[in-house]
Amino acid sequence: MTDGEAAPAGDRPSPAKHRRGHHSGPRPAPPQPIDRPPCSNPRAQRTGDHQNHPGALPPAPGWFLHVLNSIWLPVALLTLLGVLTEQVVTKGPLLAVDRAVRHTTLRLVADNPFGWINSLAEGWTDLGSSGIAVPLLVAATLAATLRARSWKPLLSAALAGAALFATVIPGKILVGRPGPEGQPVGPGDWGWFPSGHTSTAGVCLGTAAWLLALGCASARLRRGLYTVTAFLCTGVGITLVWRDYHWFLDVVAGWCLTGTILWSLVRWAPRAPRR
Repeated sequence: MTDGEAAPAGDRPSPAKHRRGHHSGPRPAPPQPIDRPPCSNPRAQRTGDHQNHPGALPPAPGWFLHVLNSIWLPVALLTLLGVLTEQVVTKGPLLAVDRAVRHTTLRLVADNPFGWINSLAEGWTDLGSSGIAVPLLVAATLAATLRARSWKPLLSAALAGAALFATVIPGKILVGRPGPEGQPVGPGDWGWFPSGHTSTAGVCLGTAAWLLALGCASARLRRGLYTVTAFLCTGVGITLVWRDYHWFLDVVAGWCLTGTILWSLVRWAPRAPRR
């Protein structure tokens, strides 16, 4: 081979071999990872739910359903109901909340320049009447029964109605609270505590939404149905206070009863198999 000829490819020394020839000693150890102190923010360690955004969980998925399924929900609602009942019977200091809410509401109604708001509120309160809420429950129960081809929706609706009338009517009679305008309550008459319209709307419409949702395959439709139902039932309580038909604590007591009855219904009532 002459000096001007290039060496064949097979005879050329490999760059890697050339480098190893100049560095015959042991290879340096790879750099070790730096030990970082543990993060003081526990939310940064929660990466299981949003893997693309570690730590970004405000709030954790499923927490609301966990609260709804917890036994502490009816315990808290019944405890609040007991406190409200005791305050109403003994005319305790908590009734100052009722007077403050009524005073503020009456002032807002008097300053309201839109007459249609009062008309809307008046019609909204009717959702809690037995003439509207009960037929809606019956229609939803029949639809769920025909869809599932089972008698269990009928039993669930009957249990919900029985629980409603077994708690609201005796409570009204035993407590005998006068209304906001001071209407007297005679012996055996129904008082204003707890709110019957609030409880009737919550239990009837809530049960109807639950029965319809059991046969709905779309989670988005179920969430929409529950959201609309909660909005309507909450509006019944608010409009009852707006129209000066009930004290505010009457409505809160009705919500406590509604939540307890619906929680028990969803947890223990028989469910028809999905088709």
